[in-house]
Amino acid sequence: MKILIIEDDATARYALHRAIRAPGREILEAQDGESGLKQLKEAGADLAFLDLNMPVRDGISILTELQSHPDWRSPEIIVLTANDSIDIAVECIRRGAADFLTKPYEIEQVRSIVKRCQERCDLAKRVAQLSAELESVPQLGSLISIHPVMHGLFDQIRRASKSKLPVLIRGESGTGKELVARELHRCSDRSDKPFVAVNTASISENLIESELFGHVRGAFTGADRNREGVFRKANGGTLFLDEIGDMPSGVQTRLLRILQENVMTPVGSEEEVPVDVRILSATHQDLEVAMEQKTFRSDLYYRLRGIELRIPALRSRVEDILLLAKRWLGADQQLTPECMAAMMSYSWPGNVRELKQRVEGAAAMATTVSINAQDLGILPKHQEPCDMQFFEEYFEMPLTEAKQAIMERFEQLAIERAMTLEDNNVSAAARRLGIHRQNLQLKLKDK
Repeated sequence: MKILIIEDDATARYALHRAIRAPGREILEAQDGESGLKQLKEAGADLAFLDLNMPVRDGISILTELQSHPDWRSPEIIVLTANDSIDIAVECIRRGAADFLTKPYEIEQVRSIVKRCQERCDLAKRVAQLSAELESVPQLGSLISIHPVMHGLFDQIRRASKSKLPVLIRGESGTGKELVARELHRCSDRSDKPFVAVNTASISENLIESELFGHVRGAFTGADRNREGVFRKANGGTLFLDEIGDMPSGVQTRLLRILQENVMTPVGSEEEVPVDVRILSATHQDLEVAMEQKTFRSDLYYRLRGIELRIPALRSRVEDILLLAKRWLGADQQLTPECMAAMMSYSWPGNVRELKQRVEGAAAMATTVSINAQDLGILPKHQEPCDMQFFEEYFEMPLTEAKQAIMERFEQLAIERAMTLEDNNVSAAARRLGIHRQNLQLKLKDK
């Protein structure tokens, strides 16, 4: 990793250099803004510490210059200054700085910044290396990944496909639960039989029993002919029930009987029909909480959970982001460096589904071979627009106090967003936030 220190104070340069030096890091120095800008233009850097107040050329001028030349290899910039004014901090962030440290700063904080940047650099190099060898990347059917956790999932799918037990697939929306179900079917001895997928959450409660189990003519108003239902359509093969957590309680009871006895009764009939179906189910909901709340049967849960597979969220395997994106670009299209950086720092709340939609949309509408972050509708963190009105109430506060207040406000907004995205499912929201469920419950009580 290449680090540039732009600082006019020789003692401060030496102290910073000494604090962050380590094997694998090339540390360069510049004693004024003009020479620092020249080094950035000619040699580039992965990370730059930039003093705000310098002779010849100040830090704001350098930030402005870098913003006007997006084709340069722009580093992650950490501004250093003795000025603790929050409006100066906001101005630096608006002009592209990644962070703002007030002198005297804590050495451990600086080392932590360098460590995070080092991890991102190492990750980017690894992804670039592996994505260049796309054909050799491990995959299972339509599933592809360079992350060890996903390789473990591939092995689990292969083993589970040899079993006749039901499989419960867990994961956030957009992680590819149906793709996993299709691979379970493809690798099984039922692969030459039907695979039928149905989203139970998309069917109205009045029609779901008919959709699943079929009905006989005259069973209800509008039933002018017999309907076989998805269980009989999948007979001999595999039935994938998506969003199983949204299934009404009455339907849960009937599904339990099928799992226990391998027979079903169409709506409006007394005839028992034998069925031979392997059931795969999926949900993004917390079924354990649903059982506590008596909205999901515990006996059905244990029947469906013969084998459980969990798909990790895309944000927890960022190595795969660029690899997957390359699959949906045109043959002559490529991602710009700033676009790749933005993609790897974005949280992807919609997971692989969102990534696919954004990349395919950008590829279809692009007027050049280069795809940038704006084409995808995302911006690098250091370029995200800053709403000045949000900070107005903090401008007159001391910087330390203002930082604390802003962090508390951010935490509140992050919790509200996670709860909204997870339909007020506390356990799922806690996983999204990366905190313990009990911790989130305490925070919700304090709101």
